[in-house]
Amino acid sequence: MSGFLLRIIINAVILIVVVAELPGIFVDTLGGTLLGATIVGLANAAIRPLLAVAALPFNALTLGGITVMTNIFTPFMVVKALPGFQISGAVALMTGVLLMTVCSFMLSKVIHDR
Repeated sequence: MSGFLLRIIINAVILIVVVAELPGIFVDTLGGTLLGATIVGLANAAIRPLLAVAALPFNALTLGGITVMTNIFTPFMVVKALPGFQISGAVALMTGVLLMTVCSFMLSKVIHDR
């Protein structure tokens, strides 16, 4: 459990850096950023596996395209549901999601749950 909480905190810091450095992604408050990182982390842990299982037959047909769409739209749905988050374009969305995905993947390989 402590590894999961540590990953959420580090993901929040990464989200703060992504918001500060990428033009096109805006967050009103630091609390909103922490809440967003928590919800995105929970969505990655709960919603994405369910979508992956549901999309399994279509993954073979699209050569993994459904997985890419799932990686993009899961955080997008969460961020759109949170007040104070604004994303101005598709390029900012894809860049932010790509950075968050790579960082989350690396964190999950380095920090394990005990």
